Parts: sequence; structure tokens; C-alpha cells
Amino acid sequence: MKDQYIKIATSLLIILWIYTAGSKLIDYQDFKHQLRLQHFSSTMISILQWAIPFIEIIAAALLTFLQTRRIGLYLSTILLIAFTGYITLILSGFYIKTPCSCGGILKSMGWRTHLVFNIFFLLLNIVTVYFIHSKERRPGKGFAI
Repeated sequence: MKDQYIKIATSLLIILWIYTAGSKLIDYQDFKHQLRLQHFSSTMISILQWAIPFIEIIAAALLTFLQTRRIGLYLSTILLIAFTGYITLILSGFYIKTPCSCGGILKSMGWRTHLVFNIFFLLLNIVTVYFIHSKERRPGKGFAI
């Protein structure tokens, strides 16, 4: 049952990262425009406009292969914590402007819905990491999923 959960969760995370990176790259001009409205320096925005979709694609690629799945889950966790933290700051009123540089259907979500969406994927990710670690601790079992 854990193996099935790991496969499904990993597949959902791959879809999430390919979709989010793809939607940013497909509508790249709008993504750049939304980033410029964020609360970051122009240097940071120049880096983020390429780094975010690139890192999302890297996360999906790492999740795809058994040999790199664990590092992909860690990277995915970091991304989800960062994005969820940003949304939490927005909802707490920390920022005056609250543009959304997400792409696709995520852009049309309200901030509260977006937060629930991110928390769902973050929990899915964390449980998957836990299951992989618990598989490794079983006597006589290897890491293969």
C-alpha cells in the first residue's frame, strides 16, 4: 500500500511541477510582468524569472527516476514550503501589493484556496518522504520503490 501511495503521490507532484513550469513558460511575458510587481529587487527578479521554472522542471525530472526520487522530494518540499510561506505572508497582510506570478489555473485561485492547495501538496510530499524513509529502515529491504 505504501508503494502505491508513493507512486501516486510522486506522479501528482511531477504533474504539479511540469504544469506550473509549463504554464509560466507558455505565458512567459505575463509571468515576468507579475514578477516585476513582486516585492523583490530587480536583480532578484532577473534571477527568479529563469530560476523558478527551471527548478520546477528539475524537481519533476528528479522525481521521475528512482535513483533521484528522494532528492526530488526534498527539492519539492523546499519549493512548496517557500511558496506556501509566501502565500501565508500575503494572507497575513505582510505585503501591500499581492500579485500572483503563478500560471494556468493556479493564477485564478483566491489566496485562501491557493494556500489550501499548497498545503495539500506539501502534506502529500511530506508523507511520501516519510514512507520512503520508513521503507529504507525495514530490515533486508533496499531503497528501490
